[in-house]
Amino acid sequence: MSILPYLSTDADELPPVPPFVLALLARWLDPLLAWFSAQVYRAVLARCRSHPLVRLAQTYDPHAGVAACAPYHHAAGPGTKPTYPVSILVRAEIVRVWAGSCSDPALEQLLASNLVCRAFVGLALLGPTPDHSTLNRFHAWLTLHQPRALFADVLAFLDRVDPEDPATTPQIVDTFALESAAAPTSIAVLLWRLCGQLADLWLAHAPAQLQAALPPLDLGPLHQPPPAWTRAQHQAQLGSAVTLATRLASDLTPHLAALEPALRAAVQGRLALLDKVVSDETAIDAQGQVVERSAKDKGQYRLASASDPEATFRKHDLDDVVFGYNAAISTTATRIRAAVVATGSAADSRAPRAVLVQQRDAGLALPCELVMDQAGGWGKTRAEVDGVSEGQTQMVALIPQAGGADLTRFTPADFPVSADGASCRCPNGVVSSKAYASGEGDGVHFRFTAKQCTGCPLWQRCRAPESKPGSHRTVYASPYHGHLRAGAAFNRTEAGKALLGQRWQVEPAVAWLVRYDGCRRARRVGQQAAQCQLYQACALRNLWRYLARVARRGSPAAGAVCA
Repeated sequence: MSILPYLSTDADELPPVPPFVLALLARWLDPLLAWFSAQVYRAVLARCRSHPLVRLAQTYDPHAGVAACAPYHHAAGPGTKPTYPVSILVRAEIVRVWAGSCSDPALEQLLASNLVCRAFVGLALLGPTPDHSTLNRFHAWLTLHQPRALFADVLAFLDRVDPEDPATTPQIVDTFALESAAAPTSIAVLLWRLCGQLADLWLAHAPAQLQAALPPLDLGPLHQPPPAWTRAQHQAQLGSAVTLATRLASDLTPHLAALEPALRAAVQGRLALLDKVVSDETAIDAQGQVVERSAKDKGQYRLASASDPEATFRKHDLDDVVFGYNAAISTTATRIRAAVVATGSAADSRAPRAVLVQQRDAGLALPCELVMDQAGGWGKTRAEVDGVSEGQTQMVALIPQAGGADLTRFTPADFPVSADGASCRCPNGVVSSKAYASGEGDGVHFRFTAKQCTGCPLWQRCRAPESKPGSHRTVYASPYHGHLRAGAAFNRTEAGKALLGQRWQVEPAVAWLVRYDGCRRARRVGQQAAQCQLYQACALRNLWRYLARVARRGSPAAGAVCA
């Protein structure tokens, strides 16, 4: 017998109430239960009035997000009637983020056991709770069809109750690592699993007359590769995996034209992944044996998981390597206005353009200035920002030093180029018009001859110690030299210094997203899933920041609504 009376089997029996009383109560049972539920919730919410979800329920109504997700349930026709309305499922997603972007089973447990969460979502006290499979189906649908719904609704809500002019308010950009939910594997295991996926796709969907094009395969080891314990076993696995990938490509490629367009695209996608892994990761040595390439010879956008082929390695330094995605946010002092998830190997310098494109495509006004660290200071990045915004947005960032430049000497940034790009002036005022096209990319090399540099008082700061007196000095000028010069000039102004001094304001937003909103690691595999997760986390972070501002003012939240 349980020591807790409400867990005893006797607790399931009705009390000894006369039958006529039960008959009377049966007619009013539903309203009585609703009244009892309301009384309990009222007492709990009064006791927990400072709880974030209680405060949020009195402030924000996600009706627009609910309307955007209405197609999740069919409006008419055959099929099972929806057990839970979309409003409950949308609010459950808010609870998920509040709980650190928790898993579906953890969310189910919260909704079943936490009275504040049940009240916020709109579940009756004694009513059923959505199970993890129901929550998972809705989240998967949300990821594919309405990943931005909650984020866009929160932005619109904040612009109503706490307005700021997006066109005149500077935004600050920063990036952080978002780890993939999949684990990286060895090259051989990756190739085997990709081959297994390709074989499954062909066997399930290819026409019967083309089934013979697939060579006989034992699919078991492809889906569950055996472990390799020695160097020789690793080498043997790598050779067999590359051989199998090459054979599948040669056997299936001639039959692609006979496939339906959708299937052809899917098969071509898998073949492209196989080709990329083989070319990026392997080579043939002098003995004709398949070997793994050295780290410096591998491709930049390296794949490492068959279940998450969109994830790559994000490297900030040798000790900071994360397999997953490179997430970027653009925030003002009060709210996050853009959130972008790129593959891990995407350079930080691509973030400014990405956040502007996202805002432009959403029909939002672009900011007057975009502030970032040195990753946003490259000339190409400034040119991209200028092009995407059609001159409306100015990139504000420190000018990075050229890669490999000796910072104890003058760098290309110290050699201004004329407006027409025909000449270059050194720090001593000497002008060179000897320009040679770069053989490795865009831009030109300006040459300062030994005759021009002889007797220069800045020789020690301009030349390396081993430079010969008769040697010339070459300076590389990129096609974006004008953007760099304009950016450097603005950075020296008081307005530029003030904006650069505000860059720290993005750091708390990133820290909250990573530490408390579950954005250190993706919950589900795939770039779309990671993007949806970041959208939802940023939406809730904007609401928490708004409630914190309201609390500091000591006044009721504007536009308060009743839950």
